Amino acid sequence: MELRGRGTYILVMELEDNQTIRVGKLGDLRFKKGIYLYVGSAMGGFRSRVRRYLSGIRAQKWHIDYLLSRSKVRAVLLVPSDTRLESYVAERLAGLFEEVHPGFGASDTRDRTHLF
Repeated sequence: MELRGRGTYILVMELEDNQTIRVGKLGDLRFKKGIYLYVGSAMGGFRSRVRRYLSGIRAQKWHIDYLLSRSKVRAVLLVPSDTRLESYVAERLAGLFEEVHPGFGASDTRDRTHLF
């Protein structure tokens, strides 16, 4: 898999059953069984970010790490760009899919959420 470049990505994950997951400062969050989309930024490069997600999370550093520890990654969609497009992509997904938890993955932006 060629992972050159940087930009925005969308993780497609599957949670196989209903769960309550403690997500850092967000606390205990209820997640329903199903497919989730998470929008993130990899301005430092896709290679290290995608490898981190596919090799298994050891240290829980970001909101998504808590969900990844209980779900399976089904796909990673890459949007190559030299500028941060995660807010743009999240806004477009919000028009198509249900927002899951306000603030999830969006603490460094003004976005409502990055999880759908």
